[in-house]
Amino acid sequence: MLTDFQKPSLFHHSIVKMRVADRFTENDVNWKPKKQDKEGWTFTNEANANDERFVAHGEMYSKLVSGGAKLRYGYNDPENQRLRAIFGDDTFEDITGKRRQLALFREKLIDRFDKEWLALGKKPRWSKEKFEAKLRGWRKEIIAEMLGLDEEETDARADAMIEVQAFGTPSMKTFRRDYKRYHACGGEVLGIVHRHHGPGLHLRKVDADSTAFAYKHALNYMTDRKPTMAKLYQEYLAALGKVNAERATPLLKVTRHKFEATISKFDEFDKWDGRHGRASALKRFGMFKRGINALTVGERIEIDFWNVDLMTLFVETGMWDILPPSYKEAVVGKRIWFAAAIDVATRYILAFRASTNPNAVSAAAAIRMIMSDKRHISDFVGAETPWIGMVHPRNIFSDNGKEFANALVEGIMRAAKITFNRPQAGNPKARPFIESLFHSIGPLIASFFAGRTFGSIAEKGDYKPEHQLSLQVDEMIQLFTLGVCDIYHNKPHSGLGGASPHNAWVRATQEHDIEFPSQDPEFMLHAFGTKFKRRIGQYGIPFMGIPYANEELHRQRTKYGQMEFEIKVDTENLGHVAVRGDKGWFVVENQVDIVRNLSLAEWIVARHDLRTQHAVEAEAGLAAMNRTINRLAESGRAAALRANLTPRNLTAEHYDVVDAELFGAWVAVKSADTPAVTQAYALPDDPLRIGSVSASRLIPDYHAERERDARKKKREAAAENAVVETAAAVTVEISDNYYEEY
Repeated sequence: MLTDFQKPSLFHHSIVKMRVADRFTENDVNWKPKKQDKEGWTFTNEANANDERFVAHGEMYSKLVSGGAKLRYGYNDPENQRLRAIFGDDTFEDITGKRRQLALFREKLIDRFDKEWLALGKKPRWSKEKFEAKLRGWRKEIIAEMLGLDEEETDARADAMIEVQAFGTPSMKTFRRDYKRYHACGGEVLGIVHRHHGPGLHLRKVDADSTAFAYKHALNYMTDRKPTMAKLYQEYLAALGKVNAERATPLLKVTRHKFEATISKFDEFDKWDGRHGRASALKRFGMFKRGINALTVGERIEIDFWNVDLMTLFVETGMWDILPPSYKEAVVGKRIWFAAAIDVATRYILAFRASTNPNAVSAAAAIRMIMSDKRHISDFVGAETPWIGMVHPRNIFSDNGKEFANALVEGIMRAAKITFNRPQAGNPKARPFIESLFHSIGPLIASFFAGRTFGSIAEKGDYKPEHQLSLQVDEMIQLFTLGVCDIYHNKPHSGLGGASPHNAWVRATQEHDIEFPSQDPEFMLHAFGTKFKRRIGQYGIPFMGIPYANEELHRQRTKYGQMEFEIKVDTENLGHVAVRGDKGWFVVENQVDIVRNLSLAEWIVARHDLRTQHAVEAEAGLAAMNRTINRLAESGRAAALRANLTPRNLTAEHYDVVDAELFGAWVAVKSADTPAVTQAYALPDDPLRIGSVSASRLIPDYHAERERDARKKKREAAAENAVVETAAAVTVEISDNYYEEY
């Protein structure tokens, strides 16, 4: 017997569920749900709050089913608005590459933190050390899961390779930033996708003039009246109100947290000295013991890169008030990197190099600086205290950045027999001295430079400061180098019991023997040489127009013909190169009596001068080149090149461009009238005090011309494209700032 079925109810429509944060769109008009009753929904026009309409439940259902209208749930939720403001209409599926994998990896860390919160029943209150230990433990668990290490059985073949994309442990600050973004976007992984590379824009609530005013009052903490931070902040607020009463544009108030953070960055010895006197400071810090002991020079050298915001730098050094307005506008938002190396036993700075970004070439240059005599640099910048520190390091400590963990730096370490140590990531306490150096070096320069420097920038009529930021950065590097030699090295140091790094170095090197760095040109060539490939010819192997040849190279040519050889060139000494033959590396001398320690920089600038000023003489041979090199030495430009106080460090690729465009097929040939090259360098007058421009960036000037030509071509191409475009104009932004592009 068949079962009696119930008669189906007649279906009219469904009642669509909506919230006020949803969006209902019909005929390209967007509506926001306002209220619901049994008849239907009342909507408000998103573009006009006074425009309302009513839609019955049945009508709305029909419109949605037929496609005449569309509904987007949660469109106006704050977290979704935030994501659209950042990523537009892109979804997480549109994110590819490293950013996608990193976000998924960080999401797993956030998930583990939320589980800890749920298990505890309250938000975890961990110390910084415990929090970072938790993050490291979670990272290991995540990688183990990705590798399948916790699976007892698997169908994978034993010889099958497992590839995972893992990342380092984020700092506690980075994790908290991602955690807030993740939950502010409703637990959407798109919220923690990296939005840019590098430091990016720093949005400051307080302008530089306001910060400089607060900084001056913070210095009063180091006085014998011993004010508390709270008292000092009240005095600052009173002074701020008085100054703003007379200013057309009032200064902004710095928060108490920022004010006290500024004071906390001052050197501990300086604070105790200012508040309690020199005798008390010497007594207090004379008994101070560090957790890491290094007894001999070179036993432990720490090296690191320091990222500097130029505006903050000038504020903290007290030079902001004496800068011209155009310069102030130019430096806002600009950043530069410094690589510094410090000997732990004496706190002496052995290397201080600027760089546009942390890279292997800059790190290698800093390591060579540790092993080189730097008195010519202190002479060039006009320092009263010579930069005497040089040693062959036993141990160098750095972080795990790619600027140190690379084939170039590690090859130098192996060739120079230096032990390279990279403590665990995220633990700056493993290299405390270089970290503390970067926090204390800025305030040292405040009183020393006030009124002495930058006073002539506004009168340098041949260029506009805002368009020549790279020149000003070079000049700032000279100032900092002068500060290292004359201020830092002579200032009482808390870690030395009140002794100065310079005196500690002198005493340590005269009482105990040190490992003196080898000055053998062949050793420096093999340790720090830059590799190129050049083809052998009738003059041997030419490099930058200099022929190199000997009997062994002739044997290689006889055996293999005019083949391409790998060579090593020491950019600080063109006297010889190393060539890789069938039996390994061998040294080949130049054939035109290039003097020892003639640098590649001097050779290139001499050739450039000949090509631009003496076009006919440029092809005359070696005599014209030597005369130009001597002119460089007499004018002081050679000394500027040797000091190399510029953030732009050339790579092998840059030198190949120079070789092709400046030298080409030209080869130097010695003649009877070839003059000898001058070995003595004349020191120029200090360019910062006579209103002229520093000459320390001569080689980069050549590259700047090429960059400007390239930008000109881009502008022309952009202009042509703009004519073709019939829709909205397309703006192509091409920076005029050589400092940023190079």
